[in-house]
Amino acid sequence: MKPIEEIEKLSAEDLERIGADESIPVPEDLSVRLPARKAPVFAWSAAAAVLLVAGFIGFNRPKAPADTFSDPLLAYAAVEDAFAKISGSINSASMKVEEAETTFNKLNYWK
Repeated sequence: MKPIEEIEKLSAEDLERIGADESIPVPEDLSVRLPARKAPVFAWSAAAAVLLVAGFIGFNRPKAPADTFSDPLLAYAAVEDAFAKISGSINSASMKVEEAETTFNKLNYWK
């Protein structure tokens, strides 16, 4: 049997050639010796927990908020404040992307 390092170095054509080689014996009881794979119990438990949480969130969805501003100028000021917070978050993310791009360019990652 070859070490994993040698197998990783093989090209796709080499692997196809080895797979098509009929001189390599295959045990007749191979399917008997390989047990059927079953999902672990924790996988089923995790799936059930996700469904339970999704159902809980779906049934406890908050209702649409009522109009909380009687003065249109106060409502407009609240909207401007929300947009300013969103803009700040986007600008912060853009700066992080630019820093990462600069680092990648320094490392000649894309060349």
